[in-house]
Amino acid sequence: MTTVQATIQALATVESLSNDIDTLAVLDRQVKTLTLQCKTLKDNLANQYGEGKFRGEKYGVTVTIADVKGTVDYDALCKHFNITEEQLNSFRKEGSARITVTPTA
Repeated sequence: MTTVQATIQALATVESLSNDIDTLAVLDRQVKTLTLQCKTLKDNLANQYGEGKFRGEKYGVTVTIADVKGTVDYDALCKHFNITEEQLNSFRKEGSARITVTPTA
């Protein structure tokens, strides 16, 4: 099956669903597949071309490679410097609610 055929079939599947939950599950699966394909393409382009601006036949890309510093283990940091949760909270900015909806089988 070609990519075009798969896309047409996926669109037909989504359009035939009448339940929002089922539609979400199908779309979520498609997003995950497309996200993985994009990551693979980006990695391949970065490895093939390195940093810079490059053109295809219709579109262009800019490849930037940056060092990632990682994340901070706040639990370990607080324990090491004896920082209480209350002290840590005094430096937190007010945020908004985060809603997570995860499709399941």
